[in-house]
Amino acid sequence: MLSILFISLVLLFTQIFGKWFQSFGIPQLITYVTLGIVLGPCVFNLIKPNEIIYVFAEIGILFLLYESGLEINLKSGFKTNLKGVFVAIIGSFVPFFIALATAKLLDYNQNESFFLAGSLVATSIGVTLKTFMDLKKQHTSVANIVLVAAVIDDIIGIIMLLLVSNFAQTKTINLEIAFSVILYATILFLMVPFIKILLQNAINVSFDKDASYVSAIIFFAIMAYSFVSYKLVHLNILGAFIIGYSLQKLNLSKTSKQDNLFKKAKLQLKTLQNFFEPFFFVYIGLSFNLSHFSFSTFGGLLISLLIFLTIAILGKMVSGFFIRGFYNKLAIGLSMIPRAEVGLIFATIGKTSGILNNELYALIVIISLLTTLITPFALQLISPKIS
Repeated sequence: MLSILFISLVLLFTQIFGKWFQSFGIPQLITYVTLGIVLGPCVFNLIKPNEIIYVFAEIGILFLLYESGLEINLKSGFKTNLKGVFVAIIGSFVPFFIALATAKLLDYNQNESFFLAGSLVATSIGVTLKTFMDLKKQHTSVANIVLVAAVIDDIIGIIMLLLVSNFAQTKTINLEIAFSVILYATILFLMVPFIKILLQNAINVSFDKDASYVSAIIFFAIMAYSFVSYKLVHLNILGAFIIGYSLQKLNLSKTSKQDNLFKKAKLQLKTLQNFFEPFFFVYIGLSFNLSHFSFSTFGGLLISLLIFLTIAILGKMVSGFFIRGFYNKLAIGLSMIPRAEVGLIFATIGKTSGILNNELYALIVIISLLTTLITPFALQLISPKIS
C-alpha cells in the first residue's frame, strides 16, 4: 500500500512542479529528475527505487521509444541517415578511446579503465527525445539525425557493456558477442515488413470493435517485441522503437470511421505515455544514491570528475562537426551528451561485480547526472536556431 501511495505522490508532484517550473523556463525533464533526487536516497530518502516504480519507469521509456519510432523518418534520404551513422560512430568511439587512454595515465587498472570508458559511450535516447518533443523540434532534420545516432549508440553501448563485462571475467575480448548483437539487431529490423502485415491484419479485423481494442493490440505489440529485443540483444527499447516505426505507414482499410478509430487508439496510448513517462525520469533521480561515497577522497574525485566530465562532453560535441550550420552542429553535439540510465547501468554492474570501488562508482553516477541535466538547458537556449 505504501508503494501505491508513493506512486500517487510522484504523479502528483510531477504534474504540479513540472508545469510550474516550466513556466519559469525550466524543462520538465529537469524537474522530474530533480524530484527523484530530492525524494530519493540522495536527499530526504522518502522513496527508494523499488520494483513497482521500476516497472512504471520501464513502461515510460518504452513508450518514449515507441513514439520515437513513430516520429523518425528513415526514408528521409540515404544522406541524412548516413549522417546519423557517422554521428553515432564518432560520438561513441572518440570519448571511449580518449577516456581509456586517460584512465591508464591516471593509473586505473585495466578493468576500471574499460568500465569507465565504456560508461561514456552510449547516449540516453529517452532524455534526447523528450527534450526535442518539449521544444517541438522532433520533426527537424537535426532531430532525425540524432534519433538515428542515439539508437545506434545504444546498440554500441550494449556491445561495449557485454564486452567489458566479459573481459573483466576472462581477460579476453570476445568479438563473437559484438557480432551476435549486431546480427540479432539487424534481424529485428528486417522483421519490420512482417510486423506491419501482422499489425495491419490485427487492426483491420478489430475495426468492428472500438479504439480501446486497437490500442490494446498496439500496447501488447510494444511490450512483446521489447521482450524479444531484450532476450536477443539485451536492449528492450529497440523493440519498442521498431514497433513505432512499423506503425508509421500501415495499409489500413480506407474509411473515415476506421481512420478515426486508429487516431483515437493512438491518442489513448499517448495518454498512457503521459502517465508513465515522468516515472522514467524520476527513477533516474531516485537511482542516484551516493551513500557509499567517502568525502575523505573528495579532492581526488573532483579532479577525476573534471577530467572525465570534459571528455564526456567534448567527446560527444565533436560528433556533429561535419553537419552544415554552426547551430545544427552544436545541437547534434549537445543532444548526444546525456548518459542518464545508460551510465547508471554501467556503474551498477561495475559496483556489484566488484570492479569499481565506491569512488569510481560515484564518479560515473555524477557524470551521468550532470550530462543528463546539461542537454535540456543547452538545447532550450539554441532551439530557435535549429533548422
